[in-house]
Amino acid sequence: YSSSYQEQMLKLAIQRHFETERKNFKREIRIKTLALFFIDNIESFRGNKDGNGAWLRDTFDKLLKERIEEELTKDNSEQYETYLKASLADITACRAGYFAQDNSDSDDAVAAEVDEILHNKKQLLSFTKDNGKPNTRRFLFSKWTLKEGWDNPNVFTIAKLRSSGGENSKLQEVGRGLRLPVDE
Repeated sequence: YSSSYQEQMLKLAIQRHFETERKNFKREIRIKTLALFFIDNIESFRGNKDGNGAWLRDTFDKLLKERIEEELTKDNSEQYETYLKASLADITACRAGYFAQDNSDSDDAVAAEVDEILHNKKQLLSFTKDNGKPNTRRFLFSKWTLKEGWDNPNVFTIAKLRSSGGENSKLQEVGRGLRLPVDE
């Protein structure tokens, strides 16, 4: 897909995410709302060896910042307002990625993201970190369908920002989010 088309898809996915997140946050038992993005090019998210060229990640961050600022103008509960402000204070903490090449990456920050996505679902679905601060991570990026057997019951938005993939791939990707949320 062209970059302008992907930007429009990102914008719509972020909008849909916040519509759902707002509803799930108001529930008696809050549900952490995740969004999953399947992308075509890892460098567009991680950048090249120099850290440059992560246009998709940078565009996502810009759009997310704009949307959070818009959400903060709405009538929010005190808890949701705090959550949104924590998100705005550290946009990068709101997103993470997992790609097959990460298994051989020596970057500690990347390793922590991968561990949370693949192995620490409890932390990923928690609204607070171990230190009591808000856990704003809720946007996940992957090139394929993560690892076989990975799924998350709290994925409410799936955006496929890549044009390739057969019918089975499409079904697997959608299946990552077709689960009942935790505590439901």
